[in-house]
Amino acid sequence: MNTTLNINRIGLLLKRYFIENKQLELYFWIITTVVFMLFHNTSTVGMLLLVIGGLIFASNTFKAFSITPNGIHYLLIPATHAEKLIVSIILSTIYFFAMFLITYVIGTTLGTVIYNFILSVDNPINFSLFHDNSNQMTLIRNMNYSGDFKLLKTFISFAGTQSVFMLGSIIFKRSAAFKTILCLFGFFIVLFFIEAMLLKITLGTYSLNRNMTILSFQAENMFSGYYAIAKYIVVNIIPCLLIPFFWIVTYFRLTGKQV
Repeated sequence: MNTTLNINRIGLLLKRYFIENKQLELYFWIITTVVFMLFHNTSTVGMLLLVIGGLIFASNTFKAFSITPNGIHYLLIPATHAEKLIVSIILSTIYFFAMFLITYVIGTTLGTVIYNFILSVDNPINFSLFHDNSNQMTLIRNMNYSGDFKLLKTFISFAGTQSVFMLGSIIFKRSAAFKTILCLFGFFIVLFFIEAMLLKITLGTYSLNRNMTILSFQAENMFSGYYAIAKYIVVNIIPCLLIPFFWIVTYFRLTGKQV
């Protein structure tokens, strides 16, 4: 088999997925649309669906390895590991996010129209999920104070979460979502204790409030330019770099996968 990246094989892998899962996909997105119809006035439900549905979708990316015959069949598919990974990224990140937005718009529109018709009112169609906290700017059309599209930031956060749970799906054979959450929980606990010890050593306290505020204020005044650059790197650059990092780790895990 030619190991050069082949667009046709990627297309065939995508076609294979939708042929095998067309009913499940159809039912899921119909249910999602109905949920948006019923809760068209709130963005909380939408964000919960995006997060929970997305991580479950990503955690099932390599579920074939949970059963040995299915894993063998997956490895024997005539496509390179890179092509299989690209298809997984497209499905779990781009496809899911795009379908989520489409069903959200359709469900919210239908929900508002039906609500107006039944109650004989004239409420405007409000895509609250696309608004910022002040309800003055849309995520699609406007930019926030830092110059970043907020919808793009939401997508980057979503892609980062998906990359982590996709890696978890190939590391853990069963209950990948639950085990990945446990690993993340343990990781953040370790970070918390490390930060607490560093605070005790440097500031003589375990408090994360007053002293951190003073330290931040002093840093902004003494090294305002460097502080702004460092803050931008931590908040914007590092999360973007972590996404391809997890994809690369997933690729090497896939190449070394045995069933």
